[in-house]
Amino acid sequence: MKKEEKKYFLDLLEKEKVKIFKNLSYAKEVLERGEKGIPTHIADYGTDEFEKDLELELSSSESKILEAINNAIKKITDGTYGICENCKKQISKERLKAIPYAKYCIKCQMEKEKT
Repeated sequence: MKKEEKKYFLDLLEKEKVKIFKNLSYAKEVLERGEKGIPTHIADYGTDEFEKDLELELSSSESKILEAINNAIKKITDGTYGICENCKKQISKERLKAIPYAKYCIKCQMEKEKT
């Protein structure tokens, strides 16, 4: 991978990282706000619990993506970025532009999702 491409994908990964940190920060604020008030109606309580569960699930999902981003950044450094972890072939640039932290080529990802 050329130096310019490495910089492009590193910048893309850093932007994704910032976006996730903002989302996680927002989720934390929502959870903290939700714990302060006591709902006055049973339906409100159910809605509050649903929102908390949703925020926790999103946070967990985003934490996994953050880990994948950090791994992709390490791969750029060690020269293995853009190589499928399964078949060891090059991941297409289009796929990396769409999902810069992709670990698998499209073919391997589709096979993985079938199982």
